[in-house]
Amino acid sequence: MSSAADLPNERRLTGAAHDLWQRSGGLNVAEFADNAIVIVDPAGKATIIRTGAAIEATFGLAAGMRLNGLPGLATELRAACDLIAFDPQPVPFEACLAAPGRACVLVRGVALPLSEGRDPDMIPHLVQIFINWRELLDRAATTRIRREIGTALRIAAPNPTKADPFMLKNARKLPR
Repeated sequence: MSSAADLPNERRLTGAAHDLWQRSGGLNVAEFADNAIVIVDPAGKATIIRTGAAIEATFGLAAGMRLNGLPGLATELRAACDLIAFDPQPVPFEACLAAPGRACVLVRGVALPLSEGRDPDMIPHLVQIFINWRELLDRAATTRIRREIGTALRIAAPNPTKADPFMLKNARKLPR
């Protein structure tokens, strides 16, 4: 089984998931399970029925939770579900999530309607969403780190430069 670690670029994960979904005819994609979430009733209660371990650990989303009214990533997932309910097509999305006391998180994903043998024009009963993310430092942390690095560089004694033996005036010439 492949994992997100095998795909260093977020676009590759979402692109690979989309390609597998297309090849399967709109059925559930088993690969990248750590970065997948399955939602039932996307046009209604939008309840999570399966969450990858990486998503659960990072964002705190778990099976049985409803997306309605939850902040952060849940809001983005709900918006993707709403779009799929309107037009059952893959929905790529990107978001920048900020949480107090945490790093800024850049999220890229794709929501895929699962056909389950239904008419493709009907509202899907299940949506599978694949996401990948990167954590970035917020402005306060970046400012603090720059200040600490500047202080450390000022405190550190400058290293004397070492003379290059080939550039010395009195260097002996080698016999030819």
